[in-house]
Amino acid sequence: MRMPTCGSARIFLLLLVVCSWMIGAMLPAHVHAQEAPPWPGPPLPPPIPIEPPIVFNQQVVVERHTVDAVIEGQVAQVEVTQVLRNSSGRVAEGVYVFPLPVDATVSDFQMTVDDQTLEGRLLDRNEARRIYEQIVRTQRDPALLEYLGRGLFQTSVFPIPPGETRTVRLTYTQLLERKDRLHRFNYPLRASHPNAGAAEEIALRIELRNLSGLRTIYSPNYPITIERLADDHAVVFYQAAGAEPTADFDLYFGVETQPIGIDLLSYKPAGEDGYFLLLAAPALEAAAEEVVARDLIVVIDVSGSMQGKKIQQAKEAVRYIVQNLNSEDRFNLIAFSTGVSLWEKTLQPVAGRTQESAMRWIDKLRATGSTDINRALLEALAQLDAEDLDRPAYILFLTDGQPTQGEMNADAIVRNALNNLPGQRSVRLFTFGVGYDVNTDLLDVLADELRGASHYVKPNEAIDEAVSTFYAQVSTPVLADIRLDFGQAIFIEDVYPHPLPDLFAGRQLVVVGRYREGGEVEVTLSGRVNNKEKVYVYPQRTLVESGGEPFVAQLWATRKIGHLLAQIRRTGPDPELVQAVIDLSLQYGILTPYTSYLVLEPDVPVLPLDVTTQAPAQLALPDAAQLRTQGIEIAAQAHAAPAAGEAAVSASQGRSAFIRAETAQTTSSEMRYVAGRTFILRAYIVDAEGRQLPLWVDTRYHEEMETAVVKFAGDAYFDLLDEPGMAQALALSPEMIIVTDDGKAIRITTSETME
Repeated sequence: MRMPTCGSARIFLLLLVVCSWMIGAMLPAHVHAQEAPPWPGPPLPPPIPIEPPIVFNQQVVVERHTVDAVIEGQVAQVEVTQVLRNSSGRVAEGVYVFPLPVDATVSDFQMTVDDQTLEGRLLDRNEARRIYEQIVRTQRDPALLEYLGRGLFQTSVFPIPPGETRTVRLTYTQLLERKDRLHRFNYPLRASHPNAGAAEEIALRIELRNLSGLRTIYSPNYPITIERLADDHAVVFYQAAGAEPTADFDLYFGVETQPIGIDLLSYKPAGEDGYFLLLAAPALEAAAEEVVARDLIVVIDVSGSMQGKKIQQAKEAVRYIVQNLNSEDRFNLIAFSTGVSLWEKTLQPVAGRTQESAMRWIDKLRATGSTDINRALLEALAQLDAEDLDRPAYILFLTDGQPTQGEMNADAIVRNALNNLPGQRSVRLFTFGVGYDVNTDLLDVLADELRGASHYVKPNEAIDEAVSTFYAQVSTPVLADIRLDFGQAIFIEDVYPHPLPDLFAGRQLVVVGRYREGGEVEVTLSGRVNNKEKVYVYPQRTLVESGGEPFVAQLWATRKIGHLLAQIRRTGPDPELVQAVIDLSLQYGILTPYTSYLVLEPDVPVLPLDVTTQAPAQLALPDAAQLRTQGIEIAAQAHAAPAAGEAAVSASQGRSAFIRAETAQTTSSEMRYVAGRTFILRAYIVDAEGRQLPLWVDTRYHEEMETAVVKFAGDAYFDLLDEPGMAQALALSPEMIIVTDDGKAIRITTSETME
């Protein structure tokens, strides 16, 4: 069961945490606070039953939330620690309710508070569902609905004296789900409500050990850091301060006996083409004969604007590259300003003597003169032999300015580069723009046309760190000129990235695309290693014929939007391209520059509940023509914006974030992608008790639809829960408009007058 992408941080693992949440006026927290004398210590109080209904307050905050998991095979040992602080002037006490991980088999479960073990009870899923529904009905809190079908652990919580903290530690053993060769570790991290208080610090550490042939490691919803220690050992980290998690934490990993591992995730909505995500990862270390021999040229700007700290850091970056070349590489160094200076006339083999000579040449570089980017680029391309087709060529191009010498027209510089490519030679150009005074359009287009990527180093960032970090990631290519084949029976299209980049030791390739019909497939991965064609075959992989993981569709849409935005920047606000971006944004819940005006401003309208009884259609999205007109206007402004400056660099990095995205998350708390549906926050509704409840509107809703009204927490409301994905969607709020899979609109409301 996938969790919805729903605002803010969940205190202890989502949890309904015991002691409380800083939820504000919108929803109560889950702890009963009362005036009480200081707690004297043991004995422990007995577990507090869910019935009668819990009384809540908002007094306890979470200082730190840490997760330490060790996974061996399919078994995960998980330890969760949370430091709770009572910020009120009263003793806080209550019930702790913990939803178990999805499809988990728990063999051991215990909780300690300040080194004392708490008694509690482990409830089966039927009992857990009964409790969930009861809390939803009595406490008016729909956040629990997405956890229907889980087990539940319940215990009483120690009183926390005013201003003091308590450390809660929970451990459990979980048998991991395995599906289509991938293992999945799930941890319930997401917040139950957009106004829930975020943990002040979140830290997850997941150690994967004794997993022979460990290859692919992937989280679809959080930017993780992966430390690969050995071919069977890795540690995954996620850390954030004051973060508001928008999804549970999922980690997928796969093992493979072949040198390169391949894994597939897919999603196919009813009546539509499917979406796939392919992960490809080689072993941590490649044998010498498996490393692709390449030609590497480093081009460094030494114009006058590079004087001082910038030139010193740039030189350190080039030194790092020279020191970390592979034994079969050939390389050369080029410095440019008003003119061009070469270390050697031709590419040189890697050897102690040549590397020492290169270091001495780097030491002598000085910053002076203008910036002739065109000449430097043509000089680098001229180094490459058009007949040497077996060696891919990499050009690293570092500059801090715009062309001020020689050819200065950006379009002409791009044409010159393309017209002087070395025949059929495979060339990758990686550009590094230093500071804000760079032509982002020129660097982006050059990198895109020459199968590389553009990078930017802001004034407060270290050049040597940025360049050396990038180079470490691409230092050991193990497969070049990659191709993927799913067999003649499977039609694959709209694949990103295209063309596919090279594969590097210790790195992972993430590919997304569309397919028409699912089923069992045989994936073939091919490419070149030096002068040899390499082919890897992976039988019995699956593209689902229905259902699957909705985040795959959102990730595909994110990357497609990135390519459309780049095309609009280059060619102008073509109405069809702008409309495509808007359509993707609304369908998949991805905020873009052309749909940012859809989200509510800080002075979001607050409507009395009876307003929606008159005309719910007024809460629908703007019509298509209005969206198109506004989108084209914004696109035109963006296209006309300068190519240099801080705004230009930020815009380029924003487009790159879409193009290179590896996680599926919306970028706004006012937009949600839940179980294949997208919702936009349109207003706040004031209910009969004076609470401000968010009103979420399904983007498929339009005013022509006949809208049925369903009372929140009524019998008809709970009848909806068994429909696929409905529980996750209804967990957004007691006030919403949702469109069912068969195209019917339903207005969920707390109003007594709308039935």
